[in-house]
Amino acid sequence: MGTVGRFLGWLRRPLAHRSLGWFVLYRLRFAIGALITLFLVATCGYVIDGFSWLDAAFMTVITISTVGYNVVHPLGSGGRIFTIFVITASFGTFVYAATMITELFTSGSAVDHLRESRGRRMRQEMADHVIVVGFGRVGQAVARGLIELGAECLVLERRPELEGAIRAVGCVPMAGDATNETDLAEAGIHRAQALVAAAEQDDVNLVITLTARAVRPDLRIVSRVNEATWRDRIVRAGADVAQSPYPSYGVSLATAALSPRVLDFHALPLLGLGTEEIEVSAGSPYLGRHLGDLSQEHRNVQIIGLRRDRQLQRWSDVDDAIRAGDVLVALGTAESLRSLAEGI
Repeated sequence: MGTVGRFLGWLRRPLAHRSLGWFVLYRLRFAIGALITLFLVATCGYVIDGFSWLDAAFMTVITISTVGYNVVHPLGSGGRIFTIFVITASFGTFVYAATMITELFTSGSAVDHLRESRGRRMRQEMADHVIVVGFGRVGQAVARGLIELGAECLVLERRPELEGAIRAVGCVPMAGDATNETDLAEAGIHRAQALVAAAEQDDVNLVITLTARAVRPDLRIVSRVNEATWRDRIVRAGADVAQSPYPSYGVSLATAALSPRVLDFHALPLLGLGTEEIEVSAGSPYLGRHLGDLSQEHRNVQIIGLRRDRQLQRWSDVDDAIRAGDVLVALGTAESLRSLAEGI
């Protein structure tokens, strides 16, 4: 019974999960069916004409294959007309099969099937990966960040035309819907370490969070939020972190606009802090002084390090004085970092 059950399960497997050979056979199913039907009809016809079953089958094979053997027994007018019908039907069937095979490979269907099979094997081998849902601007940034951090990333995207762009980033693409439990299972949610819902719409991210939490209660889920009113709802739906990217963008641009010495600003919204890169100008009052002096004067700012000659040095490794062109890397609130930048 177990063998029968496995065989029936194999028969029920979706076509996309089968090998290329079975895929080709499936596409030729009508031609194969027509050929089998023609063989049975022709064999029965020759039996009616007085042939034995073996002779009839042999006659059918040499007629359909047009190998040119002599007939087994002499044919009357009816047998000859029937043979003409068999030859014509078999020729038409072979032409149809050849057309289907040509279309299968010239249209790219076979290549697409092989690509999907390879992608499915890659997904099945992935473990401790991060599933990113959506490949918009935020999804692309998340995917690139994960790759830079050395993590495996699978992007679940509804638009299959983005597969090439996803591969270019270094992630494994999958066309599917994250609100569908079957697609989440195919993406390896039971083996993943986290899921990032980065869809464009908040209501979609809410449903994604609900579905993923129902499928995998212990999964870490991070969700994008566009409107602040959706944050609490997404958190209640099961997200461990629900954060909007826009406030941090706004703070970064505002800080750069108000402080000319600021080269870059990275917000840490969950902590209420940020890191800032501040260039020391040639006329700065801090030239010739040490990092400790800045820490004493700006109690709310932590000087993390100093970037000099394109190399980042930790604050504890900097023994000499501050020079013009040095870039200070500081941690603190936006207000305290702005105060530091204005002083420099």
